[in-house]
Amino acid sequence: MGGVLMNFGIWIPILLVLSTLPALLVVFRHTIRFHSWRIRNTTTIRKTNYYDLMITQREAAAEMRLFGLGPHFRALFRDLSKRLRREKVQLASSEAIAHAAAALIGLASMASALAWMGFQASKGAVGLGGLALFYQAFYQGQRMMRSLLGSAGDIYRNIMFLENLFEFLDLKPRISSPEKPLPHPGLQKVLKLENVTFCYPGTTRPALEHFNLHIPAGQITALVGENGAGKTTLIKLICRFYDPEEGRLLIDGTNIRNISLPELRQRITVLFQDPVHYHDTVFNNIAFGDIANNPDMNQIAAAARAAGADAPISRLPDTYQSVLGKWFGGAELSGGEWQRVALARAFLRRAELIILDEPTSAMDSWAEADWLLRFRRLVVGRTALIITHRFTTALQADVIHVMDRGHIVESGSHEELLTAKGRYESSWTRQMRQKRN
Repeated sequence: MGGVLMNFGIWIPILLVLSTLPALLVVFRHTIRFHSWRIRNTTTIRKTNYYDLMITQREAAAEMRLFGLGPHFRALFRDLSKRLRREKVQLASSEAIAHAAAALIGLASMASALAWMGFQASKGAVGLGGLALFYQAFYQGQRMMRSLLGSAGDIYRNIMFLENLFEFLDLKPRISSPEKPLPHPGLQKVLKLENVTFCYPGTTRPALEHFNLHIPAGQITALVGENGAGKTTLIKLICRFYDPEEGRLLIDGTNIRNISLPELRQRITVLFQDPVHYHDTVFNNIAFGDIANNPDMNQIAAAARAAGADAPISRLPDTYQSVLGKWFGGAELSGGEWQRVALARAFLRRAELIILDEPTSAMDSWAEADWLLRFRRLVVGRTALIITHRFTTALQADVIHVMDRGHIVESGSHEELLTAKGRYESSWTRQMRQKRN
């Protein structure tokens, strides 16, 4: 089109380009403003999504109704939504006005060019056919230039958001396998934490400070203590989700930092305090504990029996092929039943080290008693670490450690700790008195 228009004057293609540049500037300016608006309102948008979730999710429904929180969260959602919508409308309005102004400039440019061509036609320098050709070429040229510049604006808009994506993708994990990993020694003697100090990222208060602990192989070790004592932090360090600022974690004398991450974690199985509820079949909910080894039905059923999950599973319409969770129309379990399924997932992996974080917290006393009767048999030949608030669960351990503010303050068997008349004995007496009352 530029070649056609050059026949009528060298300045006409230049006018064509200049007439479309305002539209490009509008796109760039609005893209920058919208990107800045999104960055500035990221937290507000997340809050809006959170309030929406609180109003609609099943888990919050009971408290929403009982405490009358629905109107409160609806008002929060409505206020933030109105503000975001008002600001977006303002952005869209200013963009529409700017686009209209840019379009008027384009029309004015075309009108000027046509007026000049009409003047040339009046002098006989251009015929009607040439005038028609000029109009079509200039019009099509403007249309194609707007399309081209619009695409350039879209690319620019995407690049601005991709910059954040690439920044995220460029983040390097702080925890990684060593370049030349040592073979896993196998937990045959002891797992040691020596002089370990650890603070969570973004905090300066130590979760553990100069912490020492020996977990003998082949025994059951229990950790008891108040919330915030640092018990769950130990799990994250043993699984090497974090590395301590000071100190070492040793498996039979080998620093876990020198062991390949996949191999280290493959030899550990954990029941976390808040296990995931997978909205999938019962079979897969358990199989996820050792999915790399493709467990068969016999292994899945054995793990379910070990965890006491076989009874609730047998009551489901399709037993192990029943879908759990409401996302896909499946069956819902009670908190204790979900926990037993998670226990089965942990037991499925025949790992050397079993870590159980509050394994019976969601079980009733009957289910807990039944499971505890079988627990020692289930962990024969393996090392177990139990983190619990329940003394009935801690009683199963060979040695009990009492934690307080990131330190071990008492250690021994149940009888030894009662004789010591310390924190353990005081808590035990208080708990037993409450049960009697």
